[in-house]
Amino acid sequence: MFKKNIVINIGFLAMIIVALLLFVYYNFKSTGLSSSNSNTQVSFEKKQDCAVYKKQIEDKFNKNNNSELVVEYYYLDKIFYSPMENSCLFIYSGQFGIKASERYRTVYLEDALSGDILTKATVIEQGKYMGENQAVFDIRVKEYENK
Repeated sequence: MFKKNIVINIGFLAMIIVALLLFVYYNFKSTGLSSSNSNTQVSFEKKQDCAVYKKQIEDKFNKNNNSELVVEYYYLDKIFYSPMENSCLFIYSGQFGIKASERYRTVYLEDALSGDILTKATVIEQGKYMGENQAVFDIRVKEYENK
């Protein structure tokens, strides 16, 4: 009788341990998924915040481009949230010369919050397209987008 009782107790204990392990596993798994959803939500909110800066930047560039003493025309190409910088970054280009005969163009990656230029490249110089400079710039931008 005593031996049968021990076997039943060990079996019962084993079932409790298995149930506990399953409970912990599924709770951990659920937490991981909700954390992923939380990160997606945060990222979406950051992207919305960046959209607010887009209008401000466009207004600033339009004011510059419409002034009487324009030396360089600015064009906003893209704005995005960078997890690497935890900030909104934007790409814009500055064009020197008359619009119809572009002589110089430089592309910039700038932090919308701090105003820091993170990288830049001259992609047209004396009317000549500098494809290698553009490629290096694009690679650098992808680093800020994906990390």
